[in-house]
Amino acid sequence: MSALNIPKSDRIGISILREMSEEVLDKLVAELECSPASVPSIDGLSPEDAEQAFDAINSMYRVRLFSNVPFEEFVDDLCDSLREHEELDADAEPMVRERLIKVLSIESLNVAAKALSLHLEHEHMFCTARIITDARPVYRDNPTEPPAAMVVTHVLKLSYHETGIAGRLKEFYVGLGSLDLEEIRDTLERAEEKAKSLKAVFDSAGIKLIDPQRD
Repeated sequence: MSALNIPKSDRIGISILREMSEEVLDKLVAELECSPASVPSIDGLSPEDAEQAFDAINSMYRVRLFSNVPFEEFVDDLCDSLREHEELDADAEPMVRERLIKVLSIESLNVAAKALSLHLEHEHMFCTARIITDARPVYRDNPTEPPAAMVVTHVLKLSYHETGIAGRLKEFYVGLGSLDLEEIRDTLERAEEKAKSLKAVFDSAGIKLIDPQRD
């Protein structure tokens, strides 16, 4: 049994890669080399097929990186999996193998996949945040009397994944006050300013800065 189990959506994308003409394939590769973060627009390839192929290619890059196997072995595993799903016959295999090698040798996509891997290299990965605000009554010594005052409270709910985005989803809660909100706001603004400063340094050095959540 193959070490890989290719999802149906990715198998459809690979099928599109197999069926397109050599000219369209070359245009696809050229577009991805220049703009690895966006679905290419190519004559002779419908937007739907372009998106399906784009998603399959990116998925293969991520799987290859996380599987940590040699390039040729990974291509072998892809072909083995396609054969197990009866989507690759012996006559077509040399051509399919050649096309897989071509689309998996795009340097810009390889760099983007490595950037994503580094981005996820944390024990916990942020998922969502929510701040719940309410007012709590402050009672006098006699609890039957109306509240003497109200206090506004905030609870920060943080949801996160354990070991990357595919890990188990967990959450925890932190109580906040008004000054805590100001400190969090200032901390976030400072982080954004530091990121802009680093980008300026890298730009001047001719080093591309990758944001895996935007690029």
